[in-house]
Amino acid sequence: MMLRYKFVLPVNLILLAVLLCSLLWEWRRQEATDLALLRSRLDEEARFVHAASRSFGASPRLEDFLLRFCHAIDPSASPEHQVALLDDHGRVVADAAEHARRPMDLARLAAGGDGFRMLKRDGETFLVRVSTEGRERVVVAESTRAVQERVRANLRRQAGWFLGAGVLLFGAVNFVIRRAVLRPIRRLSRAVRQLERGQLGTQVASPNGDELGALARQFNAMSRALAEQADAQRREMETARRVQAHLLPPREVRMGCLEVAGRCLPAGPVGGDLYDVQGLPDGRVGVLLVDMSGHDVASALHTAMVRAIVWREASDAAGPGEVLARLNERLCKDLPEEHFATAFFAWFEPGSNRIRFANAGHPPALLRHVSGPATELLPTMPLLGILPDVPEADATVDFRPGSRLLMFSDGLVEVADSSGSLWGTAELAELLTPREDATPDQVVARLLERRAEVASPDSPRDDVTVVVVEYQPMVAMDRGAIAATDPERAVR
Repeated sequence: MMLRYKFVLPVNLILLAVLLCSLLWEWRRQEATDLALLRSRLDEEARFVHAASRSFGASPRLEDFLLRFCHAIDPSASPEHQVALLDDHGRVVADAAEHARRPMDLARLAAGGDGFRMLKRDGETFLVRVSTEGRERVVVAESTRAVQERVRANLRRQAGWFLGAGVLLFGAVNFVIRRAVLRPIRRLSRAVRQLERGQLGTQVASPNGDELGALARQFNAMSRALAEQADAQRREMETARRVQAHLLPPREVRMGCLEVAGRCLPAGPVGGDLYDVQGLPDGRVGVLLVDMSGHDVASALHTAMVRAIVWREASDAAGPGEVLARLNERLCKDLPEEHFATAFFAWFEPGSNRIRFANAGHPPALLRHVSGPATELLPTMPLLGILPDVPEADATVDFRPGSRLLMFSDGLVEVADSSGSLWGTAELAELLTPREDATPDQVVARLLERRAEVASPDSPRDDVTVVVVEYQPMVAMDRGAIAATDPERAVR
């Protein structure tokens, strides 16, 4: 419900109720005043009759006086007027009802004792006064119709004043509420919606010094703080992005006998994926792919740490399994409990045309020779950073000329199509088929294009890393000759 109906409407209803109660109170007040005047007049008339009785006694002159007295009274001001004088036995000595349309039994009314009483008869209300002096009792009765008509007439006249005052009061109260309450709240509401839409730093005018003004100033301070914090985070994220991008090799790099192409597409400004290729002692060429849990700055920093540890340990390790085992010991010490990593690390031994690899919980890499089916390089070790003292284990496979090795993170294949089915790895082997007209970089591009075609808009976002390694011995020999004289030209 809108604030207008939750706040303004109850206030207006309360004002309306106050006006109606005031009008009702004025009605009761006027009615009570006129009834008091009527009582006073009836009391005075009773004294007149007692005085006439003392002067004329029980004679025809007394009855004539009463008739003339009732006849002299204005019937519009005193309708249904009746008067009677009774003796001590309750018999009527003299009575008059000049303007009475429905005469009442005054002797019966006198039996109720002295005082005033209200009597309803035939839908009309009468005020009755009974007064006793000595042995005589006087009864005076009069309809209250004139009193009620006067009250209603006065009330109609005053209702106009009440209505005018109510309109002015309603207008003033609603103006104050709108200006002092609703308008500042609407400003705050618009500013909050802008903040929800990402417009950090939105400010609200706060000219008032009341609680709403203080709330607006607090909102402005909070909005500025959020904007400053977001700017700082963007700067930090941009710095982390540049650092992580600097750690990645070029999209295409030729090293020794290997042509390596890769892409790393983070889900956000930075990610937890990283790949790298470097030369190792004895002419070996190492290829690394790491997937850290998370997609934030911490994950990006951890990938940088992993990269440094791997290449440092690989220079003197007996095999890739030993490198990842040493890496696991370090991660168990430095990673938070909720973080872990998967890794695929391999090196190519040119003298034997073989690849020695270790897979620590990573999706199986695919090896495709010029002929024959693709081979999965299954995990040889568990996840990294979970348990210390993980036994080292690696494996060796042939890597003949023209063969291709596909390394990828789970973000490549764990996408769902419009029907909710996962893409999986069924098409990867076919896309990896060696072709003379498809370079490793083109294979990487085709894999990413195919993933984009399959993935539905509702698929979860994840870092995607794809690396294709191809064995090209003849090109490598030419490059080796160039590298002997100009190592920088060996990498492009």
